[in-house]
Amino acid sequence: MVKKLIALYLALWLAAPAVVMAEEVETFPDYVVLPVEAGDTVPFEGILLSLDAAAKILTEKKYEDVECDLRLEYELQIQKDNYELLLSYKDIEIASWTDKYEAMMILKTTENERLYDLVTKTKPGSEPFMVALGFGIGTLTSLGIFALSTEIVKP
Repeated sequence: MVKKLIALYLALWLAAPAVVMAEEVETFPDYVVLPVEAGDTVPFEGILLSLDAAAKILTEKKYEDVECDLRLEYELQIQKDNYELLLSYKDIEIASWTDKYEAMMILKTTENERLYDLVTKTKPGSEPFMVALGFGIGTLTSLGIFALSTEIVKP
């Protein structure tokens, strides 16, 4: 319980100085730059600027939009260049896949032609004839045994 009270006290103590020491933010009025001659009295307190300083401030304000436009144009150009680079990379990738596909098709066509030539130019061997002869001999032997067994059974 004591620890909770101490923690609450410390939290309030740490938050209170920030509130007590806070100052209001002043808002500055619009400024007007007027030429002042030596010996003239001015109707307000402030900082005296030379004509060069006033011209610099006005010029900076005048070209603020131009600077912003240039910066924006620069960033957009960088982004455009990045996207063009990505598109170029994709185009190269597509071209490489197309070349790979064409090479594979050439290999497949060559292999198909080789296999076709192998099948059409080689003469058939005696293997199918031997299989048919074996089938015929086996069939005749079976029929012969069947005929003999039916003759033997007849009285």
